[in-house]
Amino acid sequence: MPPFHSCAMGLIDDITLGRFLERDSLLHQLDPRIKLLGAPGLIVAGFASADPQRLALLGLAAALLVGVSKVEWHIWWRGAWVFRWLLLFTLLLHLFLSPGRTLLGVSWISLDGLVLGAVVCAQLLLAVVFSSMITLTTRPQEIVAGLNAMLSPLGRVGLPVEQAAMYLLLVLHFIPVLRDEAGKALERCRQDEPVQAQGTLLERAMVARKIMAPMLLGLIERADVLAIDICEGRQPLGRPVVLKPLIALRPWEWLSFFLIVLLLVVVLVL
Repeated sequence: MPPFHSCAMGLIDDITLGRFLERDSLLHQLDPRIKLLGAPGLIVAGFASADPQRLALLGLAAALLVGVSKVEWHIWWRGAWVFRWLLLFTLLLHLFLSPGRTLLGVSWISLDGLVLGAVVCAQLLLAVVFSSMITLTTRPQEIVAGLNAMLSPLGRVGLPVEQAAMYLLLVLHFIPVLRDEAGKALERCRQDEPVQAQGTLLERAMVARKIMAPMLLGLIERADVLAIDICEGRQPLGRPVVLKPLIALRPWEWLSFFLIVLLLVVVLVL
């Protein structure tokens, strides 16, 4: 059995949501507003489509985007593997509880439930891939700039759009910070007590208890330093990103936007 500390670090590294990976790809260079509009639209299309052919079309689009992103396939696989128990529970829930035709002549196993469970699992996987695509290929500052640009008309009616964007940037900033502090706490625990590495349930609970306090203290310390830097006028979160006008988007960016719209029309309308 692998050491629990290694398994825990692997689990932290497997989480793709909230991570940004620097790559030289067209998807990284794509305007964040297109990704922020396209990814939620594709997620909605996935959950609105129960037809296997339409889900297969969305899956093909997801595979194409994964290839264009130049993010290694094993990173996407590990990010989806984190949700394996959720997917298994979803599949079994539909298999045993959904009414319909029976499977193998067993009255309490549903063939229709198996098909429905597979469809729901495919929808969840597509949602994970499309949502991870935003953070993996877009810097936090660009995400916030894109949301701020799209929601700026709401500021005219008194909504605090810029303040909400700043809060979002802080949240995105602390996702990698949380990963770093958890990794440091696990490493200190491994060095202090290497014998607790068998991965039993009791030892997992003991390790979790011992890493919580140093991890929280590290997060509080990082937050305190961040607050001081902001109050003193420094820019610890990076310089704000100024997006070019929509009319100045490059031709291939407009083509990408129209292809996403076309895909949504085919999946949702046709």
